[in-house]
Amino acid sequence: MEALKRKVLPRRFSMKDGSTDYDNYDEADEETQKHLQKEFAEAEKHGWAEGKPGSFLNRLIAHGNKKTEEELRRSAANSSQGGSSSS
Repeated sequence: MEALKRKVLPRRFSMKDGSTDYDNYDEADEETQKHLQKEFAEAEKHGWAEGKPGSFLNRLIAHGNKKTEEELRRSAANSSQGGSSSS
């Protein structure tokens, strides 16, 4: 039975997915790329640094920012633990 388990393959990113897991995608599908290009243009036109509030682009950026902040916190915690143990 173990041989029948199928390997989980990365999927293409699509804005049509209702429960999007932003971390498990290789790249966006063509329709999503076109949609994001339109949202980029609209964001630049209106001066929105992170896209129109509530838009797909805004959610992508917010997810990336959150992930980066978590990585920075972990890195800071690791360096402070390492620094205090050598004192």
